[in-house]
Amino acid sequence: MPSRSRPVLLAVLSATFLFSLGARASAAETASSELVIIRAGDTVEGDLYATGVRVVIEGVVDGDLTAFAAEEVTISGEVTGSVLTAAPTVKVSGVIGGALRSAASALEVSGSVGTDLVGAAISASLDSGSEVGGDVILWAVDMSGAGTIGADLEGTQRTIRLEGTVNGDVDVSGRRLTITGPLEVGGDLGYRSEADAEGLDQATVGGVVVHKSPLPPNIRIRALGLLARFLAVLGLTTAALLVAWGWPDRTRRAGDQARKQMPTAFGVGALVMLSPVLLGAVAVLLVGLTPAAASLPLLAIFAPLVLATAGLVMVLSLVAGVPAVLALSEVLPGNLALPGSILAGSALVAVAWMVPFVGWLVPLLVLPIGLGAWILSFRTDRESQTV
Repeated sequence: MPSRSRPVLLAVLSATFLFSLGARASAAETASSELVIIRAGDTVEGDLYATGVRVVIEGVVDGDLTAFAAEEVTISGEVTGSVLTAAPTVKVSGVIGGALRSAASALEVSGSVGTDLVGAAISASLDSGSEVGGDVILWAVDMSGAGTIGADLEGTQRTIRLEGTVNGDVDVSGRRLTITGPLEVGGDLGYRSEADAEGLDQATVGGVVVHKSPLPPNIRIRALGLLARFLAVLGLTTAALLVAWGWPDRTRRAGDQARKQMPTAFGVGALVMLSPVLLGAVAVLLVGLTPAAASLPLLAIFAPLVLATAGLVMVLSLVAGVPAVLALSEVLPGNLALPGSILAGSALVAVAWMVPFVGWLVPLLVLPIGLGAWILSFRTDRESQTV
């Protein structure tokens, strides 16, 4: 039985989708607010990019939907194209004509997805009324599937509960597989687990049932590392789009600085990112040179300062890479709008980050260049005001 349940497949599929969205960004509609809602009876002609605390689709989006929310994305209406979304909670009770790509804490699907579903979640559920026309590839801690899957079911979950219909093969990995009700599998039923599946007598399998041994720990660790990178890219892309929406002119100027003064931006950004280490080194040096009686007061001063500086650098890192991905998007053909440039650049960064052996260089270059470009953009403003 072929096995395509690999984290690299998940990353490549999602990165390709991000790239295709970015290529069409100039013709899309953008909506950003605390609550973005397309009410029942309303239709958005073309693609929609939506960011906010909550994104609610009750009407029709006649195109693709890209939605990032701080709390929830709910689709009870219709999206004729594909959906890319990231939010703590993602609920689909309506109709998606194309594919669904989702990163969420809780993913709930009770409606229909026209083609494939690729997702990463803590909890994922496909209710009894759900229907997915193509493959389902899910990475989740807990997964429950009770609907109809038109092709294969793949992925890695800690606990898997299945019933309903899978027209293709089942190829899943986890600690425990439980058949909770009548299950029809058109192809093979394969699972990788330490324990035997429970409730197999309720399953009707067109092919064979294959119980495979768990993967070695090093393979699992690499797979989790790739998943963590994929989720990090989605989260950072969300933050980048929110920053670009709030400060579009500032974001463009920072991107220009990353393109024009990349070596300088890298040096400035690297110095800022190393500032907690430098402060810690100064603290250790001073403590070593001063009498013992003065050591404690010095530590009381420097310890909070080092921690505060490290926390500030971590917060800045959430949006530090925005100018770098904007500069990277310039290598692509076409004149993309600001959201499209961010999505396209993020897709290229995501693909580079997944490459073995060299992927670790990506954050070491992107974060300092981006952070330095932000700083240089403010310095350029002051210089222009002085002139």
